Amino acid sequence: MARRLSISQPTLYSHVANLNEIRSLAAIRGMGELSDRVRKAVHGREGDDAFRAMAYAYRGFVQDHPSLYMLQQRAPSTPEFWEAADQAARAVRDVLRSYGLREEQVPHVHLVFRTSVHGFVDQEINNAIPDVPDPDTSFDLFLRFLTDGIKQLVAEAGSPRG
Repeated sequence: MARRLSISQPTLYSHVANLNEIRSLAAIRGMGELSDRVRKAVHGREGDDAFRAMAYAYRGFVQDHPSLYMLQQRAPSTPEFWEAADQAARAVRDVLRSYGLREEQVPHVHLVFRTSVHGFVDQEINNAIPDVPDPDTSFDLFLRFLTDGIKQLVAEAGSPRG
């Protein structure tokens, strides 16, 4: 890292304690940027439009910064990281609420969104998607399954079964 920054290793470590601190600072920066992208993408939108914008912002961040994204998977226990993560989570949950989900469903659907999109983008950045002629078409279909599922949950909640 010192070489990439064109500084000496002692200079680098005069600013940070160790490699774990470097990873933590990078994860905080990455989560802040991901949070900003998601919040900007959903601003003024709701429902499917907001959901797609949010998912594409997430995917775009991962494509642009795969290493920063992977550092976030081992989240540092710092207030700065969790504040950025909470800002992103609030934006995601506001989008989910715009569908009319019951409040107790929102955290569960948030987890489904997060883990599903993570799985897709993780496969994508690791070149683990089989020969698909157009990953964007696959991503659109994937999002359609998710949004259709959310709408089905809302419909069921209004029925005697829900």
